[in-house]
Amino acid sequence: MDSIFSWLIVNILCLPRYGYDVYDRVWRPNNYYDYVNTSLRIYSQSGDNYQPPSIVMSTAATPRNDRSPLVITWEAENATSEYYIYMHFAEVEKLNANQSRSFNITINGKHFYGPVVPQYLYATTVYSQSALMMAKKYEVSIFKTESSTLPPILNAVEIYSVKNLLQSETDQQDVDAITKIKSTYGLKRNWQGDPCVPQAYSWEGLTCSYDRYNPPRIISLNLSSSGLTGEISADISNLVMLQCLDLSDNYLTGSVPYFLSQMEDLMVLKLERNQLNGSIPAELIKRSKDGSLLLSLGENSKKNNIAVPIVASFCGFFILSLTIAVIMWVLRRTTQQEKTKG
Repeated sequence: MDSIFSWLIVNILCLPRYGYDVYDRVWRPNNYYDYVNTSLRIYSQSGDNYQPPSIVMSTAATPRNDRSPLVITWEAENATSEYYIYMHFAEVEKLNANQSRSFNITINGKHFYGPVVPQYLYATTVYSQSALMMAKKYEVSIFKTESSTLPPILNAVEIYSVKNLLQSETDQQDVDAITKIKSTYGLKRNWQGDPCVPQAYSWEGLTCSYDRYNPPRIISLNLSSSGLTGEISADISNLVMLQCLDLSDNYLTGSVPYFLSQMEDLMVLKLERNQLNGSIPAELIKRSKDGSLLLSLGENSKKNNIAVPIVASFCGFFILSLTIAVIMWVLRRTTQQEKTKG
């Protein structure tokens, strides 16, 4: 789905992004209404999947006239557009015993949800479980109940439109693998949604294959200079169509794992400038020699250890070349002596 807007009432100079928001949503301020706020932290309810950030929830819109509703309107992009709405509420004022706040929500004049009684310093999300009924224009009204002594509030709202993708979703095995890799290394990249689709917005560092009959597959992963630490993740082995893997210029430790040698489609493997050590799987060396794999391992902190198999093979080649040269020299000398005698 494509975000139409993520809206909040707050007087700030910069928009909350990652670090405040675990989902890296962009929240745009709207100062049309009056607002109430708090300096205290707003918490998400247990099991809340939406987790609006506290900095967003700490301010709430309220109508300038206590008897008026809060109103949100937008026009449909076209006759077949579908929309989902997510409204976030939290009480930011400590109410007295004789005060109350409750309100109902309507969409295009029809009851949508309510009454809502926002909880003090805890976020509650009201959302559409299915697409809103199609219309040329949408009007969401939030108005207080007859028993409420206070006007309605709205801390934040998200509205999304459904985008029908012509391409199928990324193969699920690849999605699971790259998600685990992101979690393992704590990558701070803006990786959201489908890794490969839409093609123009594939995740940074990924190259995917596309055809008309099969789901997209991840064929290249570039995590160079990404601050990676620890060992090379075994989850990479589940990217079975991977052709190019670049993990250079990081802080990876441990040995070069055996599973890399079993990735049949892998043609480029860049591991230089890390802190790897130990021996290299023989199959990787073999593939590097026969030209089926471009292998880069230089400038690792334990380069003497990691280079042993390569050095050994080079020495073997050198000794073989030297032996052949000696034999050729002997044969040539013998031929010259025979000609001299003749």
